[in-house]
Parts: sequence; C-alpha cells; structure tokens
Amino acid sequence: MASRQEQKQRLREERLAREQEAQAAAARQQRLFLIGGIAAVVVVVAVIAVVVASSGTSNPKLGARTRAGLQISPGPWPPEYAHLQQRVAAMGLPDKGNELYHVHSQLSVYVDGKRFTVPSQVGIDINSQYLAALHTHDASGVIHQEAVQPYPFTVGQFFDVWGVKFTPTQLGAYHPGKGLVLQTWVNGKLVPNGPAYKMKPHDVIVVGFGAPGSFPTKTKFTFPAGE
Repeated sequence: MASRQEQKQRLREERLAREQEAQAAAARQQRLFLIGGIAAVVVVVAVIAVVVASSGTSNPKLGARTRAGLQISPGPWPPEYAHLQQRVAAMGLPDKGNELYHVHSQLSVYVDGKRFTVPSQVGIDINSQYLAALHTHDASGVIHQEAVQPYPFTVGQFFDVWGVKFTPTQLGAYHPGKGLVLQTWVNGKLVPNGPAYKMKPHDVIVVGFGAPGSFPTKTKFTFPAGE
C-alpha cells in the first residue's frame, strides 16, 4: 500500500502533467490563430491587387502593358506607335494573315462640338512594317477589323490600338461631370458602356464629349462598294 508521501508525489506529477498539457493546447491554438490571420491578410492583399490591376482601363483585361503609351492629352490625337506592338500583344488581339474575317465599321469623335479626325494609319507602323488586326487606311474613320475567324473587336480596343485612353469616364484628357457627358452612340442608339461595345459590320459609331446636344448622336456614312 502506497505511503502518504508517495500519494502526494503521484498527485503532484499528475497535476504537472495536466498543466503541461493545457499549456501545449494553448500554444497550438495560438499558432492556429496566427496562421489564420496571415491567410486572411494574404487574401485581402490578393483581392486589392486584382482590383487595382483591373481599374481605370477600357478593357478589364488591360494591365500596365496595355496602357503603355496611351495618350491622356487634349485631342486631336495622332496614332501612337512606340508602344503599339506591346499594347496589341497584351490585349491578345488575333494575328493577321489569311483573313477570312474582314469587316468594317465607321467612327466619328466629337469634343465640345468639334469633330476630331480619326487619323489614317492607326495600327499601321510603316517603320516597323507592323499591321494590327484593327487599323485604318485613311482619315474617313473606317475601322478595318481583320482576323482568320470572326472576332469580337470592341470600340475600346480600337482606341487602345490608336493609343488614346478611352474608358466610360475618360477620353484622352476629358472627363464627364459638371454638365458634360461622355457618350457612345451606335447607329443612333445610346450604348451604356462604349469601350466594351463589340463592333458589328457597317456600324456607324459616334463617341462624343461635351454638353448634351453639342455633338450628333447619329451620322450618315456610305461604305465604299465591297466594304
């Protein structure tokens, strides 16, 4: 039969074991809270990065490489070539060659009642012998859309090829507000999100900035025979 001293020793050892187990459980719980907190921070940072990367562009896929060289100055704007190939590659536009899909739309741009010319050779860098799938050959505003198969080219993508920043809230240096509007009209109908509009054959497009009524919402254009 165990003596009183042995019983006290056994009880002391059991108490120490319980205390050590409780301390170990507390340490495990603290580690779990720490890991969970770090994971939450990582998720928040990732979400913020995605939002920042996709904001303020004419196309949700556009990042810094696609915005390279976009003009935010007052118009009219010449074609921007220095970063043209970089922007086209970042947008993922189809390559040209053996075009089975070749359609045309026409674009007019107005700012404060003044028509800005859509220049010739948009998307055509003669010095680099480069031709984008979206381009113009003259100053008529006719946009050539060429690909090996039908492709949903957008108005915003054309402005990106042109090298002009165009979003629902910005056209070059111009921002709507204080009674001024930035609107896109297609065949006489208002388009809620102009940059995202997918152009169709023989669309007649108006992008206008200024006071309501300072620019036409519908223009007449006759496409050349065969176009």
